[in-house]
Amino acid sequence: MRRIYIITGPAGVGKSTISKRLVEQFTQSAYIEGDLINHMIVGGYLPPWESEELLTLTWENIASLATNFLRANKDVVIDYIAYPEDVEKVIQKVRSERCQAKIFYVVLWVDHDELLRRDQLRDKQYQMGQRCLDLVKEFKSKQISERYYYHTNDVTATEVVEKIRKSGEFIVNEKIER
Repeated sequence: MRRIYIITGPAGVGKSTISKRLVEQFTQSAYIEGDLINHMIVGGYLPPWESEELLTLTWENIASLATNFLRANKDVVIDYIAYPEDVEKVIQKVRSERCQAKIFYVVLWVDHDELLRRDQLRDKQYQMGQRCLDLVKEFKSKQISERYYYHTNDVTATEVVEKIRKSGEFIVNEKIER
């Protein structure tokens, strides 16, 4: 059975690093970078946190791409800010397209100081500053089950990828547990 991995967390936790390393572990795989999908909108673009309409469109496109890749016999890694309601949209799309896949939801997490340190390591144009902290608050407000969180302060990227690949604890069944 094919797999969809939804790798998420606040800006600066390592979503892209982990997602890119994870997708390389599979012989048949596809990488969906949510920011690229979101930035396909040119005229009328607004950041996703400012436009529910554009965010919904982004998730519809991500879910459609994921099911297209599943039908092409690819494992899929999605790298984007994803809350339980977004994961449920992907589940519904997979179900409606009659695709078979195990869906994994992983919320990468680091402590406050580490998050800010990592953000400062980014090129100036990609630093998120206060937005990192705003996303921490947003994730906490969603009351996501602790079982989906993976605290990465003291582990290497290789260890994170191995844990995600070999652990069943991040599998989502019918709905996200809260």
